[in-house]
Amino acid sequence: MLRRVPLPKLRSPSAAASLQTTRRYAYQKATPSTNKDDSTGHPSNPSDDPKLSPLYTPLTGRHLLEEPMLNKGAAFTPEERERFKLKHFLPHEYHRLETQLSRAEAQLRSRQDPLAKYSFLRSMKDQNQVLFYALIQKNLKECLPIIYTPTVGDAIKEFSHLFRRPDGVFLSYPHFKEGGARYLRDALTDHGALTKDDIDLVVFTDSEGILGIGDMGVGGIGIVIGKQTLYTLGAGIDPNRCLNVVLDPGTDNQHLLNDDLYLGWRHTRVRGEDYDKFVDTFMAEAAEAFPYAMLHAEDFGNANAYRLLEKFRPKYSIFNDDIQGTSAAALATLTSALKVTGSTLKDSKIVLVGAGTAGLGITIGIRNAMMKAEGLSKEEANARFWLVDRYGLIHEGQEGIRETQQEFARSKDEVANMTSTNEKGQFNIYDTVKAVKPTVLIGTSTISRSFTKDIIEEMSKHVDQPIILPISNPTSLCEVDPQDALDWSDGRALIATGSPFPPVTHPKTGEKIKIAELNNALVFPALGLGTILSKSSRLTDGMIVAGVEALASLSPTLSDSKAPLLPDLGEVRAVSIKIAAAVMLSAKEEGQSNNVGQWPEEREELERFIEAQMWKPRYRPLELVNTAVAQ
Repeated sequence: MLRRVPLPKLRSPSAAASLQTTRRYAYQKATPSTNKDDSTGHPSNPSDDPKLSPLYTPLTGRHLLEEPMLNKGAAFTPEERERFKLKHFLPHEYHRLETQLSRAEAQLRSRQDPLAKYSFLRSMKDQNQVLFYALIQKNLKECLPIIYTPTVGDAIKEFSHLFRRPDGVFLSYPHFKEGGARYLRDALTDHGALTKDDIDLVVFTDSEGILGIGDMGVGGIGIVIGKQTLYTLGAGIDPNRCLNVVLDPGTDNQHLLNDDLYLGWRHTRVRGEDYDKFVDTFMAEAAEAFPYAMLHAEDFGNANAYRLLEKFRPKYSIFNDDIQGTSAAALATLTSALKVTGSTLKDSKIVLVGAGTAGLGITIGIRNAMMKAEGLSKEEANARFWLVDRYGLIHEGQEGIRETQQEFARSKDEVANMTSTNEKGQFNIYDTVKAVKPTVLIGTSTISRSFTKDIIEEMSKHVDQPIILPISNPTSLCEVDPQDALDWSDGRALIATGSPFPPVTHPKTGEKIKIAELNNALVFPALGLGTILSKSSRLTDGMIVAGVEALASLSPTLSDSKAPLLPDLGEVRAVSIKIAAAVMLSAKEEGQSNNVGQWPEEREELERFIEAQMWKPRYRPLELVNTAVAQ
């Protein structure tokens, strides 16, 4: 049992005085500087001094080894082993981080099953934070499918069976009903241990719409952890300044309710007024506790995702990646493709297949860009879209139209002149493409190979360079293989996919062409970084469009027609700097930033400032404070 005595005066008395927990005490100097005249940046990432600033801790011996933020394993120096009473807990040899990475890579690759790889990485995260992030950062493209989709979906399904150690904040409806707002405030702040300056990012879910697998109950914490990890890897957002939260209003997943090992509240989902009160109170308490944090909503169900985003955007700095992140990535890809074709958004005719949360998010995001960047009215922009769902082209009087789809429904007069090849009289993808003659075809349907040869050939009859974006994932659910799309369009199509594919062969020249991966991870971490560093009150459409334009300007296709439409995911941190700078400048222009004057406004200086604020996985020296800890 730990026994704490009063803390001694440290080099930074004001910081020491505010420390409430051992972890926060150790991290007292971890807050990035937001003073434009302070060139030191984040303590893990000094710009002008190769010596990293220390972390302070009273922990010694096995207690130190059990704290993942501080543990270095075999990388504790001989001096640290002596000072922190570690010599008898560790093998003799001292290994630097580079050697640890070699060992960890071999251990990871020795596991053949993706879920086993995921469990290995989760275990490493629970033991050694720096090694975990350094390993994935070095092998990002290899590890991304493990820590996120598709493997994380399997891990979420098995959450209650694989559970070992809690990670994150679990907020259940019964506890909220009993304790109200005070319960939520105490949980979010660890009973006052965390103050308004301690958290930059809150990622949360209610687990109803997890990936493509639906209601996963309390297991949704896995998607939240995965998303936060991508913020850190992609944009250097400090993992120790993030809060991962799962709201547990019950589950309608009967398999979970019948599972004796299920760890969540064993009750059907609370809905209606009770659900809204739960979420409303959470949002209010989170925003009050951490007024400068961005609140990231993840994988809410179709019935709530749009509704809650629209409800909270006027009040809070909220972001929904399923809607806004997917939309931003698609818009950046489309903008890059239009730069190649020499066309514009307002001249585009877009058929989108799969009008669920992601599909509607893409539609609304592109529509908003048409309005903001090209001056179209809402009605004029809506007229550029034809949405195809499970019942075919969405049109007036059709069965099954959701409220969020209504504004994009085509008129009865328009469809009266269309021909259906469907025995039910519905207008399928081919019917729609033949009638509309689109310039852009987007797939978010998760229906494998639904963009058939006749569809691609029909589209290619009417446009010189068809833009085809089959972005459903994983690879097995992609609407068309990019090699087929290129072959069926006589090599003229501009293609990006939602999952990684190998290079394709041009059907006429035989040249190898890389296919861009339309991955949200290229966009959302940087949007968050720009919002956080500018301490913005809101993440506006204008800020998102600014980030999208920055990403589109980095398209490799602009200088090489055989290159992909988007930068490689391995370059994500360099890309994030450019996007975050655009977001910050837009925030200033729109009056959203709350710290103007504390960061440079000249673009090159601002980019250097942003790079300096990024957290990097490095072992910082430890200093022992004179605090007694019983062993």
